Amino acid sequence: MRKGVIFCVALSLCSGCATTRTGEGSLMQRYTGSKQLAQAEDMLDKGDTRGAARTLTAIISGPPVPGVTDEALFRLALLTLKPGLEKPASAQGQQLLKRLGKDYPGSQWTLLAAPVNELIDAAEDSRRQNKSLKGTNQSLAKEIKELSESIERLKRLDQELERKAR
Repeated sequence: MRKGVIFCVALSLCSGCATTRTGEGSLMQRYTGSKQLAQAEDMLDKGDTRGAARTLTAIISGPPVPGVTDEALFRLALLTLKPGLEKPASAQGQQLLKRLGKDYPGSQWTLLAAPVNELIDAAEDSRRQNKSLKGTNQSLAKEIKELSESIERLKRLDQELERKAR
């Protein structure tokens, strides 16, 4: 009990405005964010992705804490990417990755997000190219059909001419 009181007093002394740097959050915010991040990791280990997503959303909605908020952004972005047939990633996941790069350019999590962004861009390019090729394929199939019909008409005409020539 006594250790808990001493810890609380020391924590409140250390969390004063004199010890905070601009944009880094207080010691208490860092501790709370780290604790929430650990809870989210436990939820992910147990397979509770919805609970983890709620916890990570709470972290990124709070004051920015480098080392905590950037990791939460990265993890939440990965949870919300949800690739599908129409899009390689959800808009929310892409926005979170962009926010990570913008707000925390020097973070290790931003470095890890870069290949993910590249994969999303490559998948989007492939999707566009695939759509274009499908259109080209359809027009070529139509042209082939028309040419086949023309060939058949020419064969019939040739056969009729042969019969008349006899």
